[in-house]
Amino acid sequence: MTYTLDFSTLPDDSEFERRSILIGPPNELRLRLSSLPQTLERVESAIMFAAQASKQSEPWRAAAYLRAALAEFCSVEEMQKLDRGSGSHFAIASSANPLLHLLELMRHMNIHVKSVQVKPQKIGVVFKGVEDDMDSYVVSNLEVRDLASLRNGKHYDISDLDSCVTWFNARQTEWGAGDLICMGTTILAMQICTHFGL
Repeated sequence: MTYTLDFSTLPDDSEFERRSILIGPPNELRLRLSSLPQTLERVESAIMFAAQASKQSEPWRAAAYLRAALAEFCSVEEMQKLDRGSGSHFAIASSANPLLHLLELMRHMNIHVKSVQVKPQKIGVVFKGVEDDMDSYVVSNLEVRDLASLRNGKHYDISDLDSCVTWFNARQTEWGAGDLICMGTTILAMQICTHFGL
């Protein structure tokens, strides 16, 4: 079975600019997920770890936070089962959003193929009309062949994996790898809410 990905569902500049600068999911999302407390805790943890990555002065620390964020991102799926018991739950595999699939594959890459490596990156920001640079980190070793080599890699067209990696590598230089994980986690949480009618 090959997963169908819809690249029009990827976040764009306007979605990035609308996101909260505060660490954590939006309050509305917290309220919607409040009936799934363990799921909410993992969503909050993934976002917290991802946001902390850009605050690190040493690359190995930033990489550790990103790996922790990816692990928490993937655990969100499992926590639904604990919160709701057996029965229907939202699966990343059912989503058409490429970012969710890529983040899951990156977590698996960390465990089974190689660790995420990062490098510092200056990102241009505008706050209250003032332009400045912000220090962040980007993943420096994300490659299609590593994702394709994973057990779950067989469920993707190689061209889709290439498009995912190309998009991620381009966007992380504008937004930072941590912000992409934060956005992906928020998207996952919203899709869970939709699945359960929350």
